[in-house]
Amino acid sequence: MRWLAWVGAVCAASGCILPQDDIFLEELPERRNRPPRLVESQTEPQARVIQDFGAAGFCDLVFSVIVEDPDVDDRISVKWYLDYNPQNPIGPYRETDLSRNGQAQRGERGTLNINLRAANSPLREPGAHVVEALVTDSRLLANRQPESITHEGSDGGVIVNPGYVVTYSWFVTTVQGDCT
Repeated sequence: MRWLAWVGAVCAASGCILPQDDIFLEELPERRNRPPRLVESQTEPQARVIQDFGAAGFCDLVFSVIVEDPDVDDRISVKWYLDYNPQNPIGPYRETDLSRNGQAQRGERGTLNINLRAANSPLREPGAHVVEALVTDSRLLANRQPESITHEGSDGGVIVNPGYVVTYSWFVTTVQGDCT
């Protein structure tokens, strides 16, 4: 008899006595966007502070970044800002879309070439300048803020999928030199 009571207790304990409502997902939720990142060890130039640009034939400067994004299908854009002023915001000096290659690390660099010998060189004016690479995986709104995308879930709830922005800056001091 004890044996039968023990088997009955094990059977009762293995399942819930109360009925449960089964809730099934009608669809898988959309994967959340993940932020891109800059590979800092491969930025060029490596020095973030550049002195004496324009002196002794130092007239050309190439800025470049390598970007990784675990969301390999995201459109990645590198926007280059020179001496950005938030009180007087203007668009980027130059913009580059990096091609999708099916891998987290994009196959090409976001690059900006500055040549002080060019008549319209943006860093030609002697003094301090800020060169900024702004990398985004979404459209930018006012004040360089990334756009978030909202979706309505099958349960009626709202899902916010954020866009991301990462930046890298160099500080360049241009001097009067022989780059004319």
